[in-house]
Amino acid sequence: MARSNIIIFGESGAGKSSVINMLSANENSADISAGARGCTFEARSYDVDVLGQPATLWDTAGLDEGDAGRVPKAEAIVQLYTLLRKLSDGVSLLMFVMRAPRVKASAPQNWKLFREVICQKKVPIAIVITGLEQEDNMDAWWWNNKATFQNYDIYPGGFACITATRGKARRGGGHIFDDEYDDSRGRVRQLIRATSLATPWRVPAAEWFKTIVHTTYSTKSLDPCGIFTKTIEHKEYQEVAGDALHKLIHTCGMPEEVAKDLAQKLKGK
Repeated sequence: MARSNIIIFGESGAGKSSVINMLSANENSADISAGARGCTFEARSYDVDVLGQPATLWDTAGLDEGDAGRVPKAEAIVQLYTLLRKLSDGVSLLMFVMRAPRVKASAPQNWKLFREVICQKKVPIAIVITGLEQEDNMDAWWWNNKATFQNYDIYPGGFACITATRGKARRGGGHIFDDEYDDSRGRVRQLIRATSLATPWRVPAAEWFKTIVHTTYSTKSLDPCGIFTKTIEHKEYQEVAGDALHKLIHTCGMPEEVAKDLAQKLKGK
């Protein structure tokens, strides 16, 4: 059975590494940051079994870390794009991990960047909401906030509202959120099986820039009387915004200079 590539992405501190640990045989496989700064510098892979389906989970740097994090946002985007491009066996699922209670302003832009611009709506995205261990009904968070996602034009292929921590240890053994954690593991596994592509999609290079050729012609006399002439072709090459750069500006809402700078970093990756 072919192994699926599942990309775990999202903001710093959302719980990406915790979700990977939840799905791994060793619950301490991926490093977890205890503070606001992320601890994932570059993509790391973890082979797991998801209800009988072999899969590789890819942990990635947070997309909004900026000056407060270890990986600037633009660099994190470049790393993730490079990863998507290098997976010759394709991608089966993007998993967008977010932490409750609110939807951050950067979430819609990150969603559109990877779903619409880079993956061209060819790869499903599932949303995993963490930090809900105090809720009596974790799924209620989604139904209470669904309209907010739709206002941002975010329609996931599926969702899982979970707790990604076992919590504090009990004196008598175990941890205070063991039941919620084990239930959440099952939810994420079911989500992966329900939303992953049966046939992975290989991510092509995006058209960040394109070259326009301007052709002009001139005539050169070959004799003093101008009876014999030669037509000379002149070509000028101009680099202009490609389709993907236009989408960064108009779909993702990036300022033009920010979008151009990011496109230059992504060009050729």
